[in-house]
Amino acid sequence: MERMFWIFVALLAGILTGLGAQQNAFSTYFEDQTLRVDYYHVGTADQESIVLDELYRLDGWAGSRINLIDTLNRGHYLLRVFDNRTQQLIFSRGFSTLFNEWQTTEEARQGGQKVIHETVRLPFPRRPILIEIVSRDRKNRFTEVIFSRVIDPDQETIRKEPRISDVLVEHLIENGEPSHHVDVVILGDGFTSDEWDRFREQASWLVDTLFTISPFKEHRSRFNVSLVLKPSPESGTDDPRAGVFKRTPLNTTFNTFRLQRYLMTYDNRAVQDVASAVPFDAIIILVNTRKYGGGGIYNLYASTAAFHPWTPYVFVHEFGHSFAGLGDEYYTSQVAYSEFYPKGTEPWEPNITALLNPPSVKWQRFVAPDTPIPTPWGKEKYDQFNREFGQKLSELRRQGAPESKIKKLSREYRKKIKMFFEKNPYKEAVGAFEGAGYASRGLYRPALDCIMFSRTLAGFDPVCAQAIEQTIRFIAR
Repeated sequence: MERMFWIFVALLAGILTGLGAQQNAFSTYFEDQTLRVDYYHVGTADQESIVLDELYRLDGWAGSRINLIDTLNRGHYLLRVFDNRTQQLIFSRGFSTLFNEWQTTEEARQGGQKVIHETVRLPFPRRPILIEIVSRDRKNRFTEVIFSRVIDPDQETIRKEPRISDVLVEHLIENGEPSHHVDVVILGDGFTSDEWDRFREQASWLVDTLFTISPFKEHRSRFNVSLVLKPSPESGTDDPRAGVFKRTPLNTTFNTFRLQRYLMTYDNRAVQDVASAVPFDAIIILVNTRKYGGGGIYNLYASTAAFHPWTPYVFVHEFGHSFAGLGDEYYTSQVAYSEFYPKGTEPWEPNITALLNPPSVKWQRFVAPDTPIPTPWGKEKYDQFNREFGQKLSELRRQGAPESKIKKLSREYRKKIKMFFEKNPYKEAVGAFEGAGYASRGLYRPALDCIMFSRTLAGFDPVCAQAIEQTIRFIAR
């Protein structure tokens, strides 16, 4: 017994020594400040480059001071930071962008060019660093360095003035020190100063909804949540197809990439400025509209229409994208992309697979021995239900049917799909269900149903839940 006690003490000492070394690494290389690097992402479908815009020194560092090197292997890009003298890697983070999504659109494939403003954030260095932004190749390996720059923290061109003023702030959930928690900031767009209470009430309700769903509810104590509103001159948001344009602080708009429901903003500088009012690891934008829409990009932001009946689902679904890098598991809805996932390449998203080496699958630890890979699930019948629903819906809209008839058809469709799922023999299984990532064939999801597959708040499948938990533990350490 005494021997076991001293083994335990030795192990604990080793763990504490390791944590101490990691904390010392932070204080050796970084200050408790943030270096914000703004740049322009420029290019075509096949070519890209980065042009530096501005450097900013901001108060405080909200991220982990222990997990400095990204071990999650998510995102289309990787920020790498090296000590310039020793060339030692001292910080890294994966992320995705609107630009890499745009590269898969028809506009890009027809020869279009695009310029999109972006930001990477890192702890403020004590001495000169080399930063690189690396892109994945067609095999999803981080190999292509598209930006490289030595930054001297003493250079006089680094801007230090506060980035935002005249904002309303409320700390909705406060559980402790930002560096040991996941710090979420919810920004309002299109809410006037008279609509603060409306924004606050809806945001509070949606946050409560998020923390009723596993695995977020089990980890609520690891989160801080703040609300920030820069009052808008006008109420609402842009809806180009309806000819509606509003002056709002974050310049959100429907019809991003010509997809009506894609509610995003290109005004990255405004988003970063307003978010800087509080410490943050993740951004959610709540847009003052009753129309259906939203979006989410890994380590960029999630956006959600505030007042549509499906808003709670969209809020959680899009946060799954932006927070944990989860991919869309659906394949029947219209999207703006063309070949978002190249054939023959395993997606980096943790919940989608190309199943290149069956019966082995990348989430194999969740698969029971008696579950077949690929997993049969009655896909043809499901596809038939969707075709019939789409045809009937189109006909009702062509006839100018009242909204009540459209809602009745939608209720009948959801009831039919629910019964279909409930009767499926693999409804509780983790396997490889064909149909995912906007592709009917060739891509597979882990479960029959999930928040990332259908409009449900029933929960995340085990693979998605694991990815979320990994992200929480990585940030809040």
